[in-house]
Amino acid sequence: MHNTLFINLLQHKYYLYLVFLFLPITLLHAQNTSDQLANQLHEVSKNHVSESVYVQTSKGIYETGEDLWFKGYVLNSQYLTPSIQSKTLYVQLLDSQTKKAVWEEKYEITNGFVDGHIYVQDTLQEDRYTLAAYIRYSFYNDKQPITSIRELQIVKNITDYHQSKNKDTLVKTETKETTIDFQVFPESGHLVSGITSSVAFKAVDSHGYPKTVSGTLYENNTPKITFKTAHAGMGRFNFTPDNTKRYHIILDSLATEKQYTLPVIKAKGYVLQLVDNTKEGLTFKVSKNTDLNKETLYLRVQVRGVVYSVAKAVITKERLIKIPLKGIPQGIAEVTLFDQELEPVAERLVYVNQDQKLNIKAVLDKGEYLTKDQVKLKLKVTDQNNNPIIAHLGLSVYDAFYNNPEDSKTIESHYHLSAQLKGRLYNPSYYFNPENTNRYQALDLLLLTQGWRAYQWAEANLKQESLKKYPVLNDTVTGKLNTKNKKDQALLSQQHVMAFTADKKNPEAFIEVDSLGNFTVYPKDMQQAKGHLYLKLLLNNPKNKISIAINDPSFVTINRLQQQKAFNYPKAPKMESKTNIDLKPFTLANGVNKLDEIIVTGKKKRVFRDKYMGRLDSIAKLDMNNDFICHHDHQALNCWQHQREPNSARPVEGKKYNVFFDKYGNQLGQDWINTGAYEFKVLEYRYPVLTEADLLKKFKIARIKGYYGKKEFYSPVYDTQDLIDDFPDYRNTLFWQPDIITNESGEATIEFSTSDINSKFIGVIEGVNGNGELGRQTFEFYVRKRE
Repeated sequence: MHNTLFINLLQHKYYLYLVFLFLPITLLHAQNTSDQLANQLHEVSKNHVSESVYVQTSKGIYETGEDLWFKGYVLNSQYLTPSIQSKTLYVQLLDSQTKKAVWEEKYEITNGFVDGHIYVQDTLQEDRYTLAAYIRYSFYNDKQPITSIRELQIVKNITDYHQSKNKDTLVKTETKETTIDFQVFPESGHLVSGITSSVAFKAVDSHGYPKTVSGTLYENNTPKITFKTAHAGMGRFNFTPDNTKRYHIILDSLATEKQYTLPVIKAKGYVLQLVDNTKEGLTFKVSKNTDLNKETLYLRVQVRGVVYSVAKAVITKERLIKIPLKGIPQGIAEVTLFDQELEPVAERLVYVNQDQKLNIKAVLDKGEYLTKDQVKLKLKVTDQNNNPIIAHLGLSVYDAFYNNPEDSKTIESHYHLSAQLKGRLYNPSYYFNPENTNRYQALDLLLLTQGWRAYQWAEANLKQESLKKYPVLNDTVTGKLNTKNKKDQALLSQQHVMAFTADKKNPEAFIEVDSLGNFTVYPKDMQQAKGHLYLKLLLNNPKNKISIAINDPSFVTINRLQQQKAFNYPKAPKMESKTNIDLKPFTLANGVNKLDEIIVTGKKKRVFRDKYMGRLDSIAKLDMNNDFICHHDHQALNCWQHQREPNSARPVEGKKYNVFFDKYGNQLGQDWINTGAYEFKVLEYRYPVLTEADLLKKFKIARIKGYYGKKEFYSPVYDTQDLIDDFPDYRNTLFWQPDIITNESGEATIEFSTSDINSKFIGVIEGVNGNGELGRQTFEFYVRKRE
């Protein structure tokens, strides 16, 4: 219901912005050239991924036997607004080493949001696991990496895990390494002789982690420029190349003086340089070293496949062009320079409007709390202009001991970086943390070294991807009525399929069948099922030999395709010191025993997980079983001397009877005629055993998995009497609410209780508004033991 209220507030807006440039640059209106540049990108981007999924979890480390709570954000890939296209979220919990699923279920998406839980089974091994989410418009038959994932750590005991982690974590010193991967990246894609250019560089080790390096650029074997890294193995330097001279780079940090060459220097060409990036606009310098005749160039700015501006400039040698940023959303902007023939001659990625986000303020009523105390939290959400915002938020509050410091993924880094750039990023959340004062410069270095070729929405990449992918998942499930009888084939459309659940409270629904016997089960049909949805074939004539079959290969397809795909998850900073050194794990109080395991033994009994299947099994036993107990000899089964009578008793399962056999060992039934020798054996009676597949076939029923059922997060409220009774509460996740919606004042008030755990607790809030602006905030508080 919350999601429905929120979606009513959304307005999907599609913009095409024209840029106002400082004179004497020509202002473009609806001219053919600008339309052409905009339309050619639009044509290749319209078939690109239309939705993207981000998964938020209640914490980063789980113990076996717990519930894993999650929220999925299904946003339009271009505008980052909640999407109403996909209705089904396919979720798997995978062993990160083998990619084998230990859990897979479907969850219902409502207006772009979905939440649910997964039971972390006791039988799981302590290891790293991957929570993966798929929807129809983000999972294709291609080799593109999967980004809609969350890496989690599952442990048997949190204390043992941290003790083991701290023992294995050693402070490592920098050593010279000969396997450094060092690359240089000219700002606009290439170097042009005689034009000063900015050159970015990146150094990583053999495992892909950044390396701090310094080095020297040599011109004709003469040292010309020295440089060093500025952030995460990246840096930059400026120089004016000369295509008649030779250049190479030597790094100081290598054990051997390996020479790295520069890209080919063009004799003629164009260079695009970013001069300034402010809240108001971008300023570029465009330079060329060709003839000094006037030439018309075009500068196109697009964000996630949407063209927001096309500027036209007449240039002789160099010119400044300023692009206003008003109306352009936050994110990676691809700026492409076209010549007068509309051929791209220079490109660059720029991050724009980073302050255009949700500012979430979390205010606690206290600085410290007691165990089993009440917590009041007030949330306030505003935009960059301090205006209140209606937003859809997810909130989790958990013991800091369950925080995973190796996870650097956030809703901002996912949608603005990981989902936009090819390649595995290193610590992307760094660029969205206000405490990092150099984050703007560091982010620019990231885009320079990642390059426009790694931008998912680059025109060349879009053209290439559109040729090799198609959807493989559906929100619907298809079925078909089958028959080998030609007369019955003409009757297929006259048959009916009834959909129902094991819960009699849910209404039955009839599904239409076409002339070929095909039918479709829609999300609205699966909403009723908390477990399985049953499909019963209702024959007009029971003698018709018609069967029902279901085609639902979703998870089979997912498991097959994911083996050829990589999981693209950000690299986290290496832990070079002991983790959580300021935290002490909570231990149970004296006198409280924690049972390791209880094993219950008993007689084997066939149990159906779905009560409806148990009902079918009972009916089948009555329907299939003609066995009887003799009236004259109550120990005889199917007596051949005395035939069945109307009130003959049925045998009782598990009871022993005299069963007759002929001399060849064949069991004798009631239709046997005495022709000679026979013998009897005393045997325990068992009804015929039918598998679930046998039962479904017998009753002409098919079944599919419906949406996994909802479970309410347990959040107790304590009063004075509860404190006196002192019932133990060892919750390490104090609060989880995935569907908080702020009011028109941008506010929401939350209340929850602490548990008996005295520790530091972390709160994480993430969310989105109707305009596609994202936000994240964290807070901390301490709980001390009540005296």
